[in-house]
Amino acid sequence: MTFPRKIGLLLALVAIAATAAHFCGLELPSLRWFYSFDGDPNKANDSWFEMWRAEIFGITFSSLLLIAGMLLLAFGGGFQWNPLTLRRMERFRSIGRGYVSFRILIVLLVLAMLDQLLVGKRALAVRYQGEWHFPAFVDHRYPAHFFGAEGEEETNYRELKERLSDTDAVVILAPVPWDPTFDSDDEMELSLPIIDGLISRPDGKTAYNGYAYQHQKDDPTKVMRSGRVREGRLRWDVEVFDVDGDPVGREKWEDGRLVETTVPDNAELAEEGGWVRRIYPPLPPSLQRKHFLGTDKKGWDIAAQLYGGLQVIFKAAIIYLALTYGIGITFGCLMGYFGGVYDLVMQRIMEVMSNVPFLLVVMIICNNIGRDNITLGTILLVFCIFSWIQIAVYLRTSTYKEKARDYASAAKVLGAGTGRVIFRHILPNAISTIVTLVPFSVSSVIAALTALDFLGFGVPDSYPSWGRVLNDGVENLGSPWIVSSVFAIMVTLLLLITFVGEAIREAFDPKKFTTYQ
Repeated sequence: MTFPRKIGLLLALVAIAATAAHFCGLELPSLRWFYSFDGDPNKANDSWFEMWRAEIFGITFSSLLLIAGMLLLAFGGGFQWNPLTLRRMERFRSIGRGYVSFRILIVLLVLAMLDQLLVGKRALAVRYQGEWHFPAFVDHRYPAHFFGAEGEEETNYRELKERLSDTDAVVILAPVPWDPTFDSDDEMELSLPIIDGLISRPDGKTAYNGYAYQHQKDDPTKVMRSGRVREGRLRWDVEVFDVDGDPVGREKWEDGRLVETTVPDNAELAEEGGWVRRIYPPLPPSLQRKHFLGTDKKGWDIAAQLYGGLQVIFKAAIIYLALTYGIGITFGCLMGYFGGVYDLVMQRIMEVMSNVPFLLVVMIICNNIGRDNITLGTILLVFCIFSWIQIAVYLRTSTYKEKARDYASAAKVLGAGTGRVIFRHILPNAISTIVTLVPFSVSSVIAALTALDFLGFGVPDSYPSWGRVLNDGVENLGSPWIVSSVFAIMVTLLLLITFVGEAIREAFDPKKFTTYQ
């Protein structure tokens, strides 16, 4: 089977699997993207209009993918790699930095396609009362009372795992058990050990200074005391709570000694437990709570947002390249092949469009229709309307040159139609001139999406966004884990893409691998 037919078969299978899984109520990794492109796939309260819009988009996108796959299966049988192209691919593999970067990008793409297997608040599997359930992979949402809790809201699987830890039930969570958006952690508690009679910092090396809470020994969810601690000892006013967690009075402490109290003698107090420190968002990295990179000011997990942002970027890059290069290649080949009036009219249209700042157009659209109504598809559509021009210019020039060669004239003499001459003979020889632009096009769409989100004109909060995390980090420089995390992953990804682009440009440069005799 030829390479185009393999790609066609893969596209057709993906389209069929995505549609079948959706209508069977399954949410399979990556395949669920087709029917959640206009919003957050984990939102359970979408309006009927949003669900209808997502369904129409999913059916349309799947149909286009299926048609493309069938066309490749039908007409991709005669494909053969050009020997010159094979030599260029071999040269690309010989450029170590670029080829290694390309393989790393493929690994990142595979990781992004694992989707909720790596990041998500819903449990991958739950064994409860002898039955197995897979909440992360079904469209059905399990209410809290289904697993023995109270309420009709969706089950909090992180709390469920803690609650069922002493039973024979099994709760398997993703490595990062947080959703990229709308999943906040309001506070974090750090244990303060008692060492030599002093309340110490979590590392146990120095005495603690700050506000602290003492939990009840029998019920760690309830507070018994809360107050200021200086040099490891209680000082000033301390609020006291009864066994039900209700305030019953105050105590006054001086250097760890109780000097005055307003707590009634008949107050029912619990047995004293351990001391903790409460930290509110932004929370620092914590292995205990699975916040590997900390949280932002809303309490959203940074690692989950970066992973979700990577998924959005890969989706955006694939669709952007398909639309931009598809439109640009088609118009560029037609302009170069037909020339004349058609070429002149298209050149004037491109000159007008090239002078319109598309980022400003996106800002105007967002301002007029509202940021909450903006989708990733809307922004990509505006990008593609203006970005195909550069591709068309390159193909126009290459097609003008290639159509004058003998093989194009021979094809026409043998009876080949216009479409066959353009897309089966001229295009394979002309497309090498724009292959080097692909990595830099990906870099530009990443930078544009991040910049728009940073400025507040990008996608709404239902989409994870690196630009929004970066903006949050700039506003909270006292929490360095925010800005350093997003800066590191952005620089790494852009460097990898740049290395791949440089390697492709060097491999396709005829001056480096041509000798004149």
